[in-house]
Amino acid sequence: MQIRSYFEEKLKNKFLKNFLTLLTGSVIGQSIILFSIPFLTRLFSKEAFGIYTLFTSTVILLKTLATLNLELAIILPKRDKDAVNIFALNILMIFIFSILLLFIVFFFKNNLALFLNIEQLSNFIYLIPLSVFLLGNISALEYWNNRKNTFKNITIGTISKSATMSSSQLLTGFSSFKSIGLIPGLLVGQFLNVIILTKFSLKSLISLKDHISIKRMFYLVFKYKDIPVFNTILTFTNSLSNELPVILISKYFGFGTSGLYGLTVKISKTLPGIVGQSISLVFFNEASRLYNNDGDLHQLLKVMQKKLFIVALLIFVPVFIISYFLDFIFGNNWNEAGIYVRILLPWLFIMFLNSPISSLIEILNKQKTFLVYGIILLIARFLALYLGFTIFNDIKISLMFFSGVGVLFNLFVFIYFLKITKHSNLQQKKVYK
Repeated sequence: MQIRSYFEEKLKNKFLKNFLTLLTGSVIGQSIILFSIPFLTRLFSKEAFGIYTLFTSTVILLKTLATLNLELAIILPKRDKDAVNIFALNILMIFIFSILLLFIVFFFKNNLALFLNIEQLSNFIYLIPLSVFLLGNISALEYWNNRKNTFKNITIGTISKSATMSSSQLLTGFSSFKSIGLIPGLLVGQFLNVIILTKFSLKSLISLKDHISIKRMFYLVFKYKDIPVFNTILTFTNSLSNELPVILISKYFGFGTSGLYGLTVKISKTLPGIVGQSISLVFFNEASRLYNNDGDLHQLLKVMQKKLFIVALLIFVPVFIISYFLDFIFGNNWNEAGIYVRILLPWLFIMFLNSPISSLIEILNKQKTFLVYGIILLIARFLALYLGFTIFNDIKISLMFFSGVGVLFNLFVFIYFLKITKHSNLQQKKVYK
């Protein structure tokens, strides 16, 4: 009875209920995708996965430019009539950017494909503007529902997208249209997600339509100008840094190799990502509370790292063992995926230790420092992959360089967090002397 009462009391907490709602959607959505992968790897070639991975990486990068991260500002205004103006401007920006992108693709398709050495993607390049448009709308609608505290709508959209995408890709693989690959299934999932979120959001948006004006949009853009100016650069740099391996591996080693890399990262990051996201929210709340009440952030960081290390072992030791059986799980054509996992595991391990505590960047207002860090990391990652290709022409050596760069930079971040939290504590003590 005591256990039951404990959970009943906890579930009365609004924040916890919202968090569990979003976490449920993420877990179910990712589980659907993961369970479909062993079938998809037997239906589609490594090249098909490579084309799909490069397509999604390109869309993620362009989506940041399309929205300029303005969807983040949807939550900030006190009044809904201001928030709806930001939402409307965001949708308008996405539409205009997608149209311009379509014209660029139409006139420069061959040049872009030749420059990036992605001629095989040229048949799908016209679909990039559509996917950018859909992904941008999904993001804006999710932030609107976040503002309205209708987290259940986001969860339904996430699960529907994953289920529709995976089932569409499986049906394509079993049909005579197998040659069109995995991208159409992604678009079907994105389209359904937009439809569902629009249906749930339409009533609240229409009730505010009379408050929408161009003048108000410009006023609010100026008010929240730091988001499109500063956050866009930071987000784009981070996104480019994360997607760079896919782009370079596709260019230098071909779509088959990038397909292997994409699958490796997907299966290696999914569980750590879900667990890390949950821990991040707990740490962010605790660290914010301590900082605002002059608590000991340095001690919290050390305690959290010890706990994260144990959790990391519980996650990555099984991943290491499973990596020797990936050819059985995904098929004989994917036997090198296990090698890739083991090469990247040191980087993924230490990245997991740092990801949940990265909220210290916002808490201690170190965004500018980490923008510089992100740019240097981007250059280092490029050099690691480029030198691995030009000197050794070996994808495994390139990934070793890439993983090594990740380990070194994450070690630096951890040491930096220890230093700034200790310095923050010393400053607080001086104030109260």
